[in-house]
Amino acid sequence: GCSQTCTNTNGSYTCLCLSGYMLIADNRTCNDINECSSNNGNCSQMCTNTNGSYFCSCQLGYMLDANNQTCNDVNECSVNNGGCSQNCTNTNGSYICLCLSGYMLIADNRTCNDINECLSNNGNCSQICTNTNGSYICSCQFGY
Repeated sequence: GCSQTCTNTNGSYTCLCLSGYMLIADNRTCNDINECSSNNGNCSQMCTNTNGSYFCSCQLGYMLDANNQTCNDVNECSVNNGGCSQNCTNTNGSYICLCLSGYMLIADNRTCNDINECLSNNGNCSQICTNTNGSYICSCQFGY
């Protein structure tokens, strides 16, 4: 007998396979076609073979297009600024947070904290250094 579909003919029969399968040399057995082995199944990133079919999927930071084959970059910065406290820059498959001048990115790679310029060489001020958000001010002692 046939492993999938049998069609009667005059005095005999013909075996047929369902979509995604092919008839092997014994003309009775249907084996799965690995669609991923040819041109990656036309998937732009990952192809997974299944019995009689396959599906495409995307790496982290990408989303499958309506054609179910093409992976498009997700712009993480478009939602809640990517969780960045200041600037968010989208990259292929990811994003990075950046800080304005006078701020430094802390260990969470999202939060920008003020740099206290006065802690380093008194901010190059000759007398008084006053730290401000993102900057500092030099001033003179009373009488100068």
